[in-house]
Amino acid sequence: MPSTAQSQNDRIQMMGSIAHFPAHHQKGGSMPLVVSEAEAAALVNLAPRTLQAKRLDGTGPAYVQLTKRRIGYAMEALRIWVAAQSCKSTAEASVKARGAA
Repeated sequence: MPSTAQSQNDRIQMMGSIAHFPAHHQKGGSMPLVVSEAEAAALVNLAPRTLQAKRLDGTGPAYVQLTKRRIGYAMEALRIWVAAQSCKSTAEASVKARGAA
């Protein structure tokens, strides 16, 4: 079993550059089009159960139904969702949380 520090380094490496997502123009490896639920949760720094709850209540990122029992998340959908969650001030965050935005 890997150490916590090693796991954290692996996660940081998986997250890529700015905003935790690999840039479209990065060279040296192909970026997956769709990632698993666990990978998506790690990328947006949420627990998988929290991401599931957000999917169920409609507040999470758009998902892809890969098979009858398996879902995934498109990298672009994750980027869009994170951008939509971004706030410039705590006042803006409060308005978004109340749904008045």
